[in-house]
Amino acid sequence: MWLHIASDSLIALAYYSIPIILVYFVQKRQDFPFKWILLLFGAFIVSCGTTHVMAVWTLWHPTYWLSGFLKFITASISVYTAVVLVPIIPQALALPSPAQLEAANRQLSAEIIERKIAEEALLHAKAELEQRVEERTFELRQAMAQSIATAATAQEQATKLEFTLRELQQTQVQLVQSEKMSSLGQMVAGVAHEINNPVAFIYGNLTYANEYALDLLELVQLYQKYYPQPPADIQSTIEAIELDFIQEDLPKIFASMKIGADRIKQIVLSLRNFSRLDEATMKRVDIHEGIDNTLLLLQYRLKTRPEHSTIQIIKQYSNLPEVQCYVGQLNQVFMNILTNAIDAIDELHKLSSLEDIQNNSSTIHIRTQVLDGNQVMIRIADSGCGMTQEIKSKIFDPFFTTKVVGSGTGLGMSISYQIIHKHNGHLKFISTPLQGTEFFIQIPIHLEK
Repeated sequence: MWLHIASDSLIALAYYSIPIILVYFVQKRQDFPFKWILLLFGAFIVSCGTTHVMAVWTLWHPTYWLSGFLKFITASISVYTAVVLVPIIPQALALPSPAQLEAANRQLSAEIIERKIAEEALLHAKAELEQRVEERTFELRQAMAQSIATAATAQEQATKLEFTLRELQQTQVQLVQSEKMSSLGQMVAGVAHEINNPVAFIYGNLTYANEYALDLLELVQLYQKYYPQPPADIQSTIEAIELDFIQEDLPKIFASMKIGADRIKQIVLSLRNFSRLDEATMKRVDIHEGIDNTLLLLQYRLKTRPEHSTIQIIKQYSNLPEVQCYVGQLNQVFMNILTNAIDAIDELHKLSSLEDIQNNSSTIHIRTQVLDGNQVMIRIADSGCGMTQEIKSKIFDPFFTTKVVGSGTGLGMSISYQIIHKHNGHLKFISTPLQGTEFFIQIPIHLEK
């Protein structure tokens, strides 16, 4: 009798400790996909342990009805556990192995390294460009200092030197603009060219790959039609690879790949259209296409980020004729104004609470219209932080910027003003602090050289 007591007591103690370990495991591994089956095992083990406790109890107290009832509960739980365990076995076998996870991690690490290399190359190119701008700026300031020192000797010479300095400043801005646009255009065109080749290869073969896959699926269906009872090995393989799911999902995969390839082709085309290195002369173009290409390049800054909400683009395009202009330069104006609009909205978000950001939508409103038959108006309005009177008075001055050191050269709006002036047009704006800014670009439809 004491042997039974000791054995049943130890078995019950062991059974009661196992569910504690299972509960601890479930709490620590929240990502485990079958937590409920472990808890079901725990309930089964606890009930088994309870039957052993009742075996000790009934040695002195003949409560066999209670003992039988507990055994019935244990049997019910054990049978239910066995029944629900069968369907999840294929799911458990489908879980990725450590080798598969390690291979995926290696591939992801390689992609991260490639992306870091590309980012470092872009940062290096940006640093070189900023260094050139700083060097040219330093040279210009030195020339201005020397000219001012010489102008102090005589009023007449001072007037001449002042006029000369203004010309030098404009020339400097034009040189910086030309160098910046050339470097940016070459880089964008190079990236677009390098991306376009592999994308064209993938895109060109997607159709054939899709056709081959459909042919193979049709062949499989014919086999199933004329040989509905395949051998056991083939049947087990069909079940293991989930052939029905593959037949349904494979066309969807190819459709998704084609959508992705189309998206990449659209981005590459926008990059090439934006750079326009081969279009230094005037040309008739669709203004809306230039705006849309610029917005596509800035799409990553318009999306929701942890500290900012999504910036909504509202377009009100009129039916504009093709406008004769310098395409690349006009695209640069759109890029400068839209970039400043996004920066202004980001600056307003820094001054606002999270609740205000969520309640007040951030927008950039773009309108186009025809004026007086030979003029077009492009209006770009943002819901950003606006400008004070002091900033408005200097917005078109070369080298004036409200951004922190290293974030801007102060040439964007000055260059934009000169480009619109070169098109015999006008660049104006209205702005109110904390209420936003709106720029008005007015250029002729037909431009004389």
